[in-house]
Amino acid sequence: MKHVDNRQVRVPGPPRDHCVESSCGKAGMSQKETQRMLKLLGKRAAIHELSINVKDRPPKFR
Repeated sequence: MKHVDNRQVRVPGPPRDHCVESSCGKAGMSQKETQRMLKLLGKRAAIHELSINVKDRPPKFR
């Protein structure tokens, strides 16, 4: 019988963490809000953390 190490293997797929600055820029947040998010989450954060903390994008009227 072979011995198999029980190692954690990362499952391939979408990246687990995203750049907070670029996500805030895409959401249309002000520089002050972006700095607050960087203090809160750091430079990179999981997508669910970003979605919870990012406020709704302001409406674009035509």
